[in-house]
Amino acid sequence: MRDAVAIAVETLSWMELEGLSERLAFTKTTRQLGIRNRAPMRTAFLFIIETTRALNLLDRIVTSIMSQESFEDLDLGKKNFLRIFIWWTVLRRVSRKDSIDLLEAARHVLGWRELRDLEVLFGRILTLDLRTFMHGIQDPERTALSTFNRTWFVSYCYRVFGRGFSLDYLRNTCTSPPTYIRINTLLGVEQNLIRQIESEGVRIDAVKNLDGLFRVVQTGKPLTLTRAYRQGFFSIQDKSSYLSTVVADPKKGETVLDLCAAPGGKTSHIALRTENSATICSIDLSRRRMSIWQKEMERCKISRIIPIVADARQSLPIRQTFDLVMMDPPCTNSGVFGKTPSLKWRLTANALERLCQIQWGIINTAVEVVKPGGRLVYSTCSITVEENELQIERLLKLNPEFRLEKQIPFIGHEGLRGLAMSQRLYPHLDDCNGYFLATLRKEN
Repeated sequence: MRDAVAIAVETLSWMELEGLSERLAFTKTTRQLGIRNRAPMRTAFLFIIETTRALNLLDRIVTSIMSQESFEDLDLGKKNFLRIFIWWTVLRRVSRKDSIDLLEAARHVLGWRELRDLEVLFGRILTLDLRTFMHGIQDPERTALSTFNRTWFVSYCYRVFGRGFSLDYLRNTCTSPPTYIRINTLLGVEQNLIRQIESEGVRIDAVKNLDGLFRVVQTGKPLTLTRAYRQGFFSIQDKSSYLSTVVADPKKGETVLDLCAAPGGKTSHIALRTENSATICSIDLSRRRMSIWQKEMERCKISRIIPIVADARQSLPIRQTFDLVMMDPPCTNSGVFGKTPSLKWRLTANALERLCQIQWGIINTAVEVVKPGGRLVYSTCSITVEENELQIERLLKLNPEFRLEKQIPFIGHEGLRGLAMSQRLYPHLDDCNGYFLATLRKEN
């Protein structure tokens, strides 16, 4: 428990200091502390994910028993342990013994003198009743607190999707979606590779209507630590992202442009579906993310790829057009709140507007490099209309040479605003990340 508390408090502090994601901060912390034991690492990651997920409710509880100013004046270690302690005792509702064990671990890690001025708070937290605390709080704030979302985002969902649908979606953001893997048949026969994967204690089930994709049912250790993963036998890819490449239907020998390509899931999937015969140009703005992309290509044994670090909003440093352009631009990630809860606390109305501007800049680049008769596939892991249907409407209005195409397979739900040939996926309906997908063809 001591190591788990040390990792969790330090990770949450790095997230707040540097704006890192849960996983990046976790990796940084475990390396920094030199902790490799899996048991405390698993417990720490649970603390990190669930504390981050419930951040608005935890902070609301804290500031009901101490002033906002006093809470803000606490150092990061105390502040984040308070959050962990409230989640553990009030939301998780563990036994009194487990609560005391957590306190003892924190006294060892942070120092009992450091925590001495918080002892009265710990006592009040242990006696707090959540139902009583929530009594009298009105909707939509009540829904925001109970589903761990921003109040303005709850109101947004009510307006766009209606209250009933929104409640189902928002409640689903409290849990992580299933994990899916894609088998890399470039390295062998599928059944042989599956046997290798399952020999390491990983149980998988085939996904209906998406050949080559499997849902992870059970695993004894992190998938990235398995020998099969290191050897490139499979990649971790959500069902929604997998679908976008299937719908794009890249063909052998085609030229493909993958915009905003890092960390490389779509690039490697395109190479797999074309048996390494397509020429793929992958562009991303981030050198750090492209270094991850490069390692992924090497792990999966992908060839005929051209990596370029460039801003896709500007004129590209290439002079050609492509049979297929895949575009998965930066977005609010409102479809992956269940998987990465820190994203929802970064989402503001201003951030939504800024990201829409970035997306439109990349769209303007993309439409220029599609060959006559070629395809443009636009996707986001967001559920907002502004990033999806409104962008496609604008594209079609200003670029009449493009038209929407029917998608095969169509396993999701029709797009909004009459864009029935675009496809939406929702976490609570489709067991995957929230997603939007539109396929367009440029007329000859």
